[in-house]
Amino acid sequence: MSGLVDKGAALASSGAVQGMRLVRVADFSAPLSLSDADRPSYVRRFVTLFVSQGQAHRGGTGRVEHARNAQGEHLALKLLSLPHRRDGETEDDHERRVRASRAAFEREYECHILLSGLKGFPRLYGRGTVDGVPCIVMEWVEGITLDRVRRQLAVDGCGRVSPLVAARLGRDLFDLVARMGYVEGGFVHRDISPRNVMVRTSRLSLEQQVDEGVFDLYLIDFGSSAESEPRSTSFTSENAVFRGATADFAPPEMLSDDIPGLAELRKSPAIDVYAAASVVYQLACGRVPYDLHAVGEDGAPVSPYRAKMAAPAPAAVMAHARADELLEALAREPEVAVAVQHAQDKLSAPMGVSEAAEALSFVDEQLGIVLGDCLARGQSDRPDAAAVRDALSSFSIHYADNVERSFCGRPLAPCVPGGFAASTLDVANSTLAHVRMACKGIAAAALAGVAVSAAVLANGAQASLDAVGFAWSGGLPGVAVAVAALFPALVGLSLRFGGSRTTAGFLRGTAGLAVMFAALWQVLADMRFEEAAQQHLLSMALVAAAAAGWCIIVADFALNVALPQVIRRKALPSGDCDGVDALSGAAAPALEGKAGKGETQKVCGLQVAGECDGCEPGVSADVQNPVSGTDSQPEYEVDDSAGEASGANARFAGKRDVLDDDLNEGA
Repeated sequence: MSGLVDKGAALASSGAVQGMRLVRVADFSAPLSLSDADRPSYVRRFVTLFVSQGQAHRGGTGRVEHARNAQGEHLALKLLSLPHRRDGETEDDHERRVRASRAAFEREYECHILLSGLKGFPRLYGRGTVDGVPCIVMEWVEGITLDRVRRQLAVDGCGRVSPLVAARLGRDLFDLVARMGYVEGGFVHRDISPRNVMVRTSRLSLEQQVDEGVFDLYLIDFGSSAESEPRSTSFTSENAVFRGATADFAPPEMLSDDIPGLAELRKSPAIDVYAAASVVYQLACGRVPYDLHAVGEDGAPVSPYRAKMAAPAPAAVMAHARADELLEALAREPEVAVAVQHAQDKLSAPMGVSEAAEALSFVDEQLGIVLGDCLARGQSDRPDAAAVRDALSSFSIHYADNVERSFCGRPLAPCVPGGFAASTLDVANSTLAHVRMACKGIAAAALAGVAVSAAVLANGAQASLDAVGFAWSGGLPGVAVAVAALFPALVGLSLRFGGSRTTAGFLRGTAGLAVMFAALWQVLADMRFEEAAQQHLLSMALVAAAAAGWCIIVADFALNVALPQVIRRKALPSGDCDGVDALSGAAAPALEGKAGKGETQKVCGLQVAGECDGCEPGVSADVQNPVSGTDSQPEYEVDDSAGEASGANARFAGKRDVLDDDLNEGA
């Protein structure tokens, strides 16, 4: 042990470790059981650390610094930030806050133990003290927070990320939230925000992960976390521990102390569902769901709790919403641009930019619906994390296909919380599905009824046929009559060749049915019956059977192509697509690259200068206006104590935590 310390001191003094200071961790203890033989070597790994100067950032309860041990391993050293004594504060009150901070730090360590080792959570190595200040040693995650990710991946001047990328990030974030339920008793983070979610870039760069469509996310900072089902009396209930919740992303139940059953509400995983959805909302829309800086009619600030309870979250407005910004966005969305190009290839004439914006927004609405469900004001109305993960996965998988469907006016493959088997449902909503199934069922039943009735009534009827050199006479078999009645419909249905929901399939089926009906009608006209009424009966049966068969073909076409096309076109701007406003080549944005400020982009054969009202092209809103950026977020301190404070005391602290974006961030 002393040899390792001497070696570290020698390295530091010789300048071999530049820009670092030597730190010794006292009273180090491991979070896992170790044998007597393994404990000394394990402890030696973490008691002597070299901390990088100037590479640190704040966590919920302390300061996180980048460190290395004598073996060169990258570690994160989190030191508790003890509260300073306030003006006019008594010694007893200050001491109580110090005890609460230490207890909160202890509780954070215990909560972190539950998740250490799970994918997407930093590995925990142990705890101790540095110069008498409690510390935690854990895995260093080399990467960037979602705050910076949003700025780097913005596709327009308002800081919006591509809806497809936002959905994929959300899918992987909700996977982490769902994974927290795997631990015994469940686990709730309670402060999911962009600064507490990191994309690890040590293996793949952010750009490579965007191309792969899968993100290596880590959830950090467990200073506000809690077990869903505490196994014993916690530090919270014993020591008036304060918990943090970032107001922009926290659900209403984390922002007030006047809610019945608050203690149980704050153990619910629905808290993390709301917060994670708020994060994805900000990625997709460039802003948080609620403006917490609003004022009431009397000019007084509206409390965040009341702001979030007064009305549902505003509808998500994403990067494809405005036609004048669409080309700029597509220039930064190669995958979506290719999907648009493929959709354009299926159209007889190019779609206009304004119509394309409406068509893409129609697809993006699915993401907005999922997020809206998660942002419900009541916990019971929010879906669980696994269901949201599945819905966002379905949205991502079917995005390109749904772009084509929307451009062609066909129903979208659905994307709903609950893990719906979207690939097996080919309807945009349940109403059209039920109507189509009902129409086809009625038509099929009528077809079968007509065939059976005709067979029963005409069975054994005496008839003769003499046409084109063919002569026959005798009694009609009932089976032959039934087959003849069904034959036109069966031919028409089979000639669609799997294109039952296409115009071409509809025309092929209709033509086949008509030809076979005409042929059988001619045969029936050439026949002679002993009773004329029998011929009239069979003629009526043939007409009814053909009509019922055609109704099946019409139902497939009308309720899957024609009617949705009318509905979609009513929502789109009318008018012809002219050469000035046409998206003649949507893949072009991916090839033309980006234009800087004041430059002109050539996108889809057009000369357009990408601009966003109130925003500088290519620069996110929070960069232009640092005061209102997400790096400056109000934080609520929630008192979970059951002792001196009555209930949970949520008070607006108005804290501003500014991260240093010039440095790599880690946890």
